[in-house]
Amino acid sequence: MTTNAIPGYGTLLKKGDGGSPEAFTTVVEVTEINPPELSLKTDDATHHGSNGWEEVIGTLLSSSELSGKVNWLPTDPTQDETTGVLSAIVNRTKGNWQVVLPGGVKTFQFAALLTKFKPLTPVDKKMTAEFSIKPSGPVTIV
Repeated sequence: MTTNAIPGYGTLLKKGDGGSPEAFTTVVEVTEINPPELSLKTDDATHHGSNGWEEVIGTLLSSSELSGKVNWLPTDPTQDETTGVLSAIVNRTKGNWQVVLPGGVKTFQFAALLTKFKPLTPVDKKMTAEFSIKPSGPVTIV
């Protein structure tokens, strides 16, 4: 049987401009992006009529930080400290973000804070940066 697996190549990270309507710009040279993990907290709702089995109810949804890596281009407007991803952490700015899966099959949308930007400048390799983004509020998938 032939697989229907979809390669991750072509996934995009986009940063919103805060406008109305909002425009999203693709962050250049992203080499790895891991969308946020979604989880549901539960609470024990077991009672005397539960027939000896634990019963739980869903309570709060939460999301993990998403992480990624870029070929670091410090003067590129999508990565710099003025308008790019680096500006989001320097200015402590919560903004809107999107992770668009290859071919636009699904998009994760959320408001978030950039919580880590770690530049790496090895002598024998290209400059890269690792980053983390923490969603605040709902993550919608369209």
